[in-house]
Amino acid sequence: MELDSLDLRIIEELSKNARVKLSELSRKLAVPRTTISSRIEKMVKMGVIKSFTTMLDYSTLGYKFLAFVMIKVRRGTGKLTDQVSITKKIVEDINRSNSKLRIIESHIVTGEYDVLLKVIAKDWSELTKFLIEYLTKLSEIEHTNTMLVLTTVHEGMVL
Repeated sequence: MELDSLDLRIIEELSKNARVKLSELSRKLAVPRTTISSRIEKMVKMGVIKSFTTMLDYSTLGYKFLAFVMIKVRRGTGKLTDQVSITKKIVEDINRSNSKLRIIESHIVTGEYDVLLKVIAKDWSELTKFLIEYLTKLSEIEHTNTMLVLTTVHEGMVL
């Protein structure tokens, strides 16, 4: 689907505040409310807009640590389907556990590593437990590398 400048401006405004009223968008973009509404509806139907979501400030919820965990899958199980299944297993195991750690994103990636996880933890011990006690016990994992985020410079979407 080809997006025009109005579609892009609507997306930009919605990415800043998904709860913005159509009348406010109409006023801000100097376009009739009905046009805004039909454009949003069209982008939803076409799959450009997947959902209207909330962006959380995890630190205010007590999550003090943000880390990216890179995982190298063992070569015997290096196929994409194996990478996806081990990633799903990790996410499901953590979501079922009582851990104060959450996996907020998971990706199959190219390069030296196969899987990239974005994780948040309320305390250092939970992150350590996940890295040392959980991941190292999975036979499908060859090794991992973890990067702890010091500060986030930019977050969000720009088209």
